[in-house]
Amino acid sequence: MGKSETISDVVVVGAGPGGLAAALEAARNSASVSLLEADSVLGGNAARSTGYIAFQDFAMQHEKGIVDSVENFMSDMQDEINRQSRRYGIIFDTELATVFAEESSNTYDFLCDIGFTFNRFLPRPEQHRTDRMVDVSSTSMFRDLFEKPLLENGVKIHRNTRALQLHTDGGAVRGVITDKEIFHASKGVVLATGGYQANFALRQRYQPEEAATTPYLGTKYDVGDGHLMGQAVGGDLINMTMIPELIMVGSAFVEDSIAINNQGERFHDEAGPYDKRVAALRNQPESKAWYIYDDPVATEKDALIAEMPSEAISAETVDQLAQKIGCEPAALHRTLSRWNETVESGTSIDPDYGRVIFPDPRRAIAEPPLYAVPMHIGINFPAGGFRTTKQANVINVFGQPIPGLYAVGDCAGGINPTIGLGGMRISAALTLGRIAGQAIAAGREEETNHISGVQGKGADESSLKILPFG
Repeated sequence: MGKSETISDVVVVGAGPGGLAAALEAARNSASVSLLEADSVLGGNAARSTGYIAFQDFAMQHEKGIVDSVENFMSDMQDEINRQSRRYGIIFDTELATVFAEESSNTYDFLCDIGFTFNRFLPRPEQHRTDRMVDVSSTSMFRDLFEKPLLENGVKIHRNTRALQLHTDGGAVRGVITDKEIFHASKGVVLATGGYQANFALRQRYQPEEAATTPYLGTKYDVGDGHLMGQAVGGDLINMTMIPELIMVGSAFVEDSIAINNQGERFHDEAGPYDKRVAALRNQPESKAWYIYDDPVATEKDALIAEMPSEAISAETVDQLAQKIGCEPAALHRTLSRWNETVESGTSIDPDYGRVIFPDPRRAIAEPPLYAVPMHIGINFPAGGFRTTKQANVINVFGQPIPGLYAVGDCAGGINPTIGLGGMRISAALTLGRIAGQAIAAGREEETNHISGVQGKGADESSLKILPFG
């Protein structure tokens, strides 16, 4: 028996922030939409993240009297690209990034419109020149708040449905073949399937073997389905070797903990730039250290702690915990006392390591039992994805848009190398998802035969072409 078939104007593959935004905007613009999700829940990695999102010139900045601009945001992005270019070969799409920066405030309004609320600014002065990164009140909003407006606008949501292959006709993408049925798309398909960090075999094409098997952030569904399907029809993948290292930590859990080494002492800014955290851990004897936290954190953030690569150990007293992890009790007492004094003082900057992100609400690490969980180096979200037009239309290896195929979120590679700034992945996914949904519904596809807005030293059209996997 053949597979059943569904016909829609738009098929969106993946219900993370990019896919959710694309589906909702397409539906609001009178397109019929089928939204496919391999998982049983919506929200993708965003529902399991810190919930940090960066915008510019938006209402929360206005309320604080903060002046920001597209130019400032772009300058901060470029500084991050310059830093990362020392380690990776990066193709940064400045035109796409500019569109994102211009539209980011509208994305903030879009989220508020469907019920999102935000807590506070999270300063990151080494990356963002001004306060523009905020956190959502609860990351469960990505799972819970989109469903109602999607259904109200007629979006058909198909959970536990994994896309296997794109259906093409005459060089245009016309639908998606899944493990359950065939979904036809009269106007376009949006790839929003996440990254490829959970696919060790795929990572070996871009990483040394030892690095390709390290722990990763993200869900088990981040296996590169969208990357492989898009590449099979000629999509041009860029930035695939940029798979940054980071300390594996359950997202916002880091706000409520400190890290100590074998001597029972802090050794870095636990919430600082990802690269610096990795370097700091590598500089410790045997690269060994622990996150320390207490019982209220263990209770409130149990789901985040469960994502850590190793199990935590616990003890009723500081002395007992020190004995279990092999450090001097007196040193651990001093470290905890110093940190607790800093937190309770209300200072905005940690005098020892310059940390500017503190527990919210501020509280000491004091209530037993106390916990220690080992620190591990793994990988962050990969930067690799497709080159696209400014409306998220996927570009092929010859510099031409592929009719009917769009990519957003971790499937789009033009902005993702800015991940080190913080707040970029979710914000860019939402913003470009909105743009893609609007463009597909309106039948807008950019016609171009050249590489536009792509920055790279000595880059030309021939140097940017890559072949699909063999």
